[in-house]
Amino acid sequence: MLVTVAPQTRDEAMISKLFGKFLPANKSSSADAKQVQTPDISRVIKIRPAEPVPEAEAEADIVHSADPADMADRAEAAVDSLSGQFEAWMTADLDKLITAWTDAQSADATPEAYRAVFTASHNIHGVAGSYGYPAISRLCGSLCTLLGDTHPGENSALINLHIEACRAAFVGVGSGDSAASVADAVCDALEQTVAAKTASK
Repeated sequence: MLVTVAPQTRDEAMISKLFGKFLPANKSSSADAKQVQTPDISRVIKIRPAEPVPEAEAEADIVHSADPADMADRAEAAVDSLSGQFEAWMTADLDKLITAWTDAQSADATPEAYRAVFTASHNIHGVAGSYGYPAISRLCGSLCTLLGDTHPGENSALINLHIEACRAAFVGVGSGDSAASVADAVCDALEQTVAAKTASK
């Protein structure tokens, strides 16, 4: 069936023409669409160019490899500067050990009191060699072994021998190789006694 479209009347044509003035024309393709412009941020943010570093400063920033001999000399000087304090530190550590042992010998001594003796002895064992007292380090190592198998009230005489030997090595003999040679016999005897005592348990 053929459908016939009636032509626009004169009024319809006038209305269409009138509205046509105010309506935007249809775009025929997307190529005609307006492109979004990228804003120029250089007008908002000013970026300063990097300033050149003076040649002298650039050379100062270069890290040169250190001379091993120079590093060794500096390390030795640092140790020497502290050596004057080693005796004071050793005195303080021995005082803590003696005080802890005095407390552990009281009638109401607890396992914690013996633990304090062990801690003081262990600390000396770790540092005495660095302080220049290898004999004291060795004696405290033996004392730690003994205390590891000791209950409150046990081995008092042997513990006391260790502590008195530490005091003698520090006060009577001093530091260095001579202290080690003089104390060797005492260390050997105490270590053997401790080994026999702990093995029998």
